[in-house]
Amino acid sequence: MKRQIVKAAAKVAERNTEGWLAEGSEAIWQRFADGVTGWIRAGRRDDLEGWRAALGPVVRLVLVGALGYGVWALVRRFPWLLWLLLAGLIAAAWKATHKRPAEDVDEPAEDELAEQTTEERRAAAEKAFVEYVVASIGEAKGVHLSTLAEGLDRPGYLPGWGVAEVRAQLGALNIPCRRSVKVRNAAGEWAVAWGVHRDDIPALNTPTPAEDGEAAA
Repeated sequence: MKRQIVKAAAKVAERNTEGWLAEGSEAIWQRFADGVTGWIRAGRRDDLEGWRAALGPVVRLVLVGALGYGVWALVRRFPWLLWLLLAGLIAAAWKATHKRPAEDVDEPAEDELAEQTTEERRAAAEKAFVEYVVASIGEAKGVHLSTLAEGLDRPGYLPGWGVAEVRAQLGALNIPCRRSVKVRNAAGEWAVAWGVHRDDIPALNTPTPAEDGEAAA
């Protein structure tokens, strides 16, 4: 069994590990980190002041540390569990980077859909996704990937989509993601995380006729 796992890992290593494996692993880690930090921050009490307000996040941080230590101790006690974790990570990375592209958020009529070719439907879906990103940025400097994922993960849109799927779709559209995008979150506080900067969206950087005239002057 161990020899078969080693051979499978060797075959995976022969592939382009800087592609789907690295991208998927980073997306999974980003999703995990955002979830853990968000859960810890949610423990803060707004109705309290001083150390009492920060007691909730401290307790949750201790719980996360205890859980991490428990997983480490369990793997150390049963080393074969590490193979299961590795297999799960590879499977999740594959799923995160090989999900189907986004479909059009506003579903067209059945007769219109029948008249469209595959390329036309794909172009319409890509256009709708870019418009969604542009609308999410608005007048801000950018938008976090987690914010885009929350807006899509709801009925009628793209349920089940997370940060990994949003990042994969942006990569398919050649829209770069920056590691440190500073924008305000839903609570109105400044936060820095993976996101899309408005400077990387061509639709937000096309000069208007008035700006062209000023530049010529």
